[in-house]
Amino acid sequence: MATQSKLHSFYTDMIEQKYFANVRQKNLAATLACFCEDAVFTIQSAFVVHEGRDRGIKRMFERFFENYTTVMHMDFVHIVDPEKDRCAVQFNAVLVAPNGKKTTMSNCNVHHFENGKFKRVYVYMSCDNVLI
Repeated sequence: MATQSKLHSFYTDMIEQKYFANVRQKNLAATLACFCEDAVFTIQSAFVVHEGRDRGIKRMFERFFENYTTVMHMDFVHIVDPEKDRCAVQFNAVLVAPNGKKTTMSNCNVHHFENGKFKRVYVYMSCDNVLI
């Protein structure tokens, strides 16, 4: 049981403190460090796929960081599956564009891990795709 608790803590810390915290700070290098080199990032609700940490995923975050001056994620609820090396997380997000337009969302991500990093991420957004 202790191992399951450690895995739960690892997954939730990776998602909240390493991934979303660095997205919020617009720290591109630290955000990308959460992904395997051959990771695939799918916005399932928009049928959009970004492949490769240093190609598609990097370009996606570069555009995202340019398009929003403020990025906030909060109210995390995790469902951890240590046997399958994955974690689903539901959360709320608030984004503010340079022109002041505010976007509020309730999203769900499913993170598949490999060797402690994201191998695949599936995103379900409650609004239009902001990760173009």
